[in-house]
Amino acid sequence: MVISPELDRRNGLIFIWTQLLVYLAAPVLYVGVVQAAFCDKLGASATVANLPSSTYALGAVSPIICAWFFPARLEKVIVGRAFAIVAASMLLVCFVVFFPAPNWLRITVVIGQGMIIGILNSITNMFLFKCLARGTTEQGRTWALKYAFGFGPVTAVAGSLAAQLLLSGKIPGVPYPYNFGVLYAVALPCTVLCARLASRFRIVDVAELPRSPFWSYLMESAKAFVLDRRLIVAWLAFFLWFCTYGTMTNLSLYTRVAVGRTPLELAGVVMALRFGVKSVAGFGLGALATRSGPRMAMIAAVILLGTGPIWPFVSSGYGYLFAFGLMGAGELGGVYFVNYVISISTPATTTRNIALLSLVTPASSIAPALHGSLTDHFGFNASFLFGIATAVAALALLLRIGRSTERAVN
Repeated sequence: MVISPELDRRNGLIFIWTQLLVYLAAPVLYVGVVQAAFCDKLGASATVANLPSSTYALGAVSPIICAWFFPARLEKVIVGRAFAIVAASMLLVCFVVFFPAPNWLRITVVIGQGMIIGILNSITNMFLFKCLARGTTEQGRTWALKYAFGFGPVTAVAGSLAAQLLLSGKIPGVPYPYNFGVLYAVALPCTVLCARLASRFRIVDVAELPRSPFWSYLMESAKAFVLDRRLIVAWLAFFLWFCTYGTMTNLSLYTRVAVGRTPLELAGVVMALRFGVKSVAGFGLGALATRSGPRMAMIAAVILLGTGPIWPFVSSGYGYLFAFGLMGAGELGGVYFVNYVISISTPATTTRNIALLSLVTPASSIAPALHGSLTDHFGFNASFLFGIATAVAALALLLRIGRSTERAVN
């Protein structure tokens, strides 16, 4: 099947609409700020409040297993099934919130559901990008990324502002803790619609390769991956990027110090700022990728993310909250690291390379808990300094990737 301009646009629009729905459910699907604020309200320590983020990251070990186990013909199906299971897991959180349950059980379920979302989100992200790569040209993919991550965060702002009204108790008849459960109840149909949209992709067939034993597949894939200097440098930089990204939860907990408000009171505002600035950055990084290539968009995302933990040192009062806008903009590194790997991979190695890149997430799953531990023992500044240091190290690595090698094929 040849990718016609009509098919290019169709698949790009499906990807865009899926991202719009994911962003609308961002207060739940972007595990971190809201979950940490809820755990904090339930009496958890900073370390425990960071655990939903850690378990979310740990769940991302699954893509490499899925890349080996599932043939290419099932990639579209797996996306739909994963979204459906995420929807089902939200019912469990609703159950412990809407019905009487001890605080320890609510904290445990929120942490565990963070891992479930981490497992399934990592799978949907990998196969969504693969469906996009199989259903669009490179130009069509760049167009889809620009608008998905330009307009998508706007829906996240809407969802976050609604979350703010809920979590601050401004909506009559929805007191704490039911306000938290309503967020999950609203996110549930969004994920169901995502499952439906995924079934609408029309993608190019690829040759099915014989499936070797898992450990042989893993060793062969890892060997090919590390032999490409660009891929291994991108992997290490992505790992450091995730360590900086782990600062996000602590930045939320720091609102009690910076502005004298509890994290739960400002969780919606934080998410709105995060995704509002991310929307602007989505168009900017998309334009940068079109003009200067995927490498420069990746570097810009690292710089933006690294500015986030610097912000508490140069701001005070409510101006501090702009740190979440900077972190949201830098969060697009999760998109542009993957796009960079796609751009230097062949169709046969794309899924494998994305899956190996995703192993960064479980490898860095200790980062949020480490940020929490640094805070418990040395204060918030220690966590912020760690985030700055890892961003600088990531940037130094990416600057070593030569522009002239960007278009080489792995």
